[in-house]
Amino acid sequence: MRTPIQAYYTLHYGESDGLDCGFHCEPNPHVDGLLHYQERDDTNDAYTYEPVSFDTRSVSGLLWEMMDALADRLDDFE
Repeated sequence: MRTPIQAYYTLHYGESDGLDCGFHCEPNPHVDGLLHYQERDDTNDAYTYEPVSFDTRSVSGLLWEMMDALADRLDDFE
């Protein structure tokens, strides 16, 4: 289930050493639907994309859920 929040949004994160990633809910020709996660290890690399979903029904809940998911993904890089 995609979150029922009807809006385009992004939560994007980047580091000076090249990591560039984020959650996006917007049209993108690389994924079906709107909600996805995109990531690249370096600014010269192509993004990889994967569909994601969130269960929250409020904007504040969505922000917390995205921040938790981003923290989990960043832990994978350490």
